[in-house]
Amino acid sequence: MRFNLRRPCKDCPFIQGSRTNTTLAEGRIESIVSDLMDGMTFACHKTIEFKSSEQEHCAGALQYLEREERPNQLMRIAERIGLYDHRKLEQCAELIEPIH
Repeated sequence: MRFNLRRPCKDCPFIQGSRTNTTLAEGRIESIVSDLMDGMTFACHKTIEFKSSEQEHCAGALQYLEREERPNQLMRIAERIGLYDHRKLEQCAELIEPIH
C-alpha cells in the first residue's frame, strides 16, 4: 500500500455529504473507522482495482486518523521509513465528525 495521496477525493467516504458517504450502508463508516483504529488499512476506492502493492491509502482516512491523533501502526511504520509524512496532507475542513 502506498501513501502518496495528499487530499481526499470529492467522493471520499470520509467527506461529509460526499456521494460515497451518503450512500454507504447504515453502520458502514463506523465499521471502517473501527477497523482503522484496530490497525487495518483502507484503500482509496479509486485504486482498489490496482495490484495491492500499487493501491493508495485513502487520504480521507489518513486525515481522519491524524485529526483524532490516532495514526495506526502501518501509518507510524510508513512514516518512520519515509513512505508517509503527515505534514504533507492537505487539510480538509469537511471531514466527518469523530466516531467513538
